Amino acid sequence: AGRFEPAERLRKLQRESAEGRVRLERLLEEVSDLRAENEALRGARDALEASQARRGGEDKAAAWLARTERESLERRIAHLGSQLDEARLSNQRLHEAHLRLEAEVRERRAAVDDAQHALASEQAAAEARSADA
Repeated sequence: AGRFEPAERLRKLQRESAEGRVRLERLLEEVSDLRAENEALRGARDALEASQARRGGEDKAAAWLARTERESLERRIAHLGSQLDEARLSNQRLHEAHLRLEAEVRERRAAVDDAQHALASEQAAAEARSADA
């Protein structure tokens, strides 16, 4: 049972790596959407600020709301950027562990193959000795 542990760990790491990639893609999409929304809000804010001189207090309030919302979105983008960096780092660590486990599995398979070959050779030699006797 012990020789299957690396394979099970490898499958688990592969699954976690795939889940990490999905999460990473989802975060990338969300960051992209938020950046686009942030740019649209900046444009709206700029237009509102340009019209402040003509429109008075109402436009000032709208500009303040747009600026507040933009600042909130910028904080959200910064937070998502941090999560994205963490997800990338985690994905990189999982990938490295995956590669180490693959190498370990290959080494164990080679050791099993060598042991089976040695056993078969010993059995053949024993059979030859018993046939000669």
